Amino acid sequence: MNIERTVSVHCENLNGEKQRIDSFLINHFPEYSRSYFQKLVKLGLVCANAKKVENKSFLVQEGYKVDVSFPAKIRVDVEARKVDFEIIYQNEDFMVINKPAGLIVHQTKTLPDSATLVNGLMHKFKEFENFKDKERPGIVHRLDKDTSGLLIVAKNIKSQIALSNLFKNRKVQKTYLAVVQGHPQTEGKIDFEIGRHSSERHKMSHVSYAGKPALTYYKVLKFYKDYSLVEVKIITGRTHQIRVHFAAIGHRILGDDLYGIKSKLISRQALHAWKVEFEFNGQKYKYCCPPPEDFESSLNQL
Repeated sequence: MNIERTVSVHCENLNGEKQRIDSFLINHFPEYSRSYFQKLVKLGLVCANAKKVENKSFLVQEGYKVDVSFPAKIRVDVEARKVDFEIIYQNEDFMVINKPAGLIVHQTKTLPDSATLVNGLMHKFKEFENFKDKERPGIVHRLDKDTSGLLIVAKNIKSQIALSNLFKNRKVQKTYLAVVQGHPQTEGKIDFEIGRHSSERHKMSHVSYAGKPALTYYKVLKFYKDYSLVEVKIITGRTHQIRVHFAAIGHRILGDDLYGIKSKLISRQALHAWKVEFEFNGQKYKYCCPPPEDFESSLNQL
C-alpha cells in the first residue's frame, strides 16, 4: 500500500480522561470520518506509543503519542458532462462563476453520481484535462451544494497554486447575503471554534472538541417581522461556517434543514455568495453577483 504521509499527534488536554482512538483522531482530523479511522486501525496504520493499535476501541490518555499513516488517494478520472453555470468573468488564469444552488462543486462520497461543476468544467474547457488533479481540477475553494453565488476557479496549475495560497493566507475577501431567523444585534462578530459533530458526522459543531478557529463578521441590512437580511463576511473558511455560527447565536438561516428547519419560503438555505475581492498578479479584482430568484422571492414574502 502506498502511504501519502504519516502524522504524529501527542495526546494533550484530555483532562485526565481516557478516549477512544477513533474519537481522538476525528477530533484532530475533522475532515475524515470515524469509519475512515476505524478502517486505518484495521489495516494496521495507527500506532500508539510505537505499538500498532489492533482495536478501534483502544483507549489513549495524556502523554501518548499517536502515529497515523494516511494511504495515498486513488485518483479517478472525472468525466465531461454538460452542466449549466454562468461565467461572470474569465481570463487566461482564472474564471469567476455564478454557481447555482443545487450544484455540487466536486464529487463527494455521499453523492457520487451527481453532476458537478467539475464535470461541467471538463466539458466546456479542454485545457482542464491538463491538470494533474483529476478529481478537483481548478478548484481553489468551494460552496455548499445549496449555497448560490460567486466561485473562483483556476484555469491552469500555476494559477491554482497561486489562488490556493491567497485563500490559505486569507487574502480573499468574501461577502455573503443570508436571511436569518429573528433579530440579531445590528452588527457583530462570531468567533466560536468549529469542528466535526461528535455523533452526527455529516454535521459540524461549535462545541466540538479540538475545533478550529472560525471568525465571522455580520451587519444587518434590513429587519423584517420575524427575520433579518444580513451581510456576512468570513475571515476563515470552515465547513458550513456561516450556517453553524448563526445557529450557535440562535439566529438560524432560513430554510437550512441541517442546522435549522425547512421553510415554505425557500427550498434551501437562504445563503448567497454575494461579493468577492482579491489581488492577483499585482491587479485588483472585485465582483458582485445579485442573489437568484428564489432568494429574492423569499424576501418578498417576509
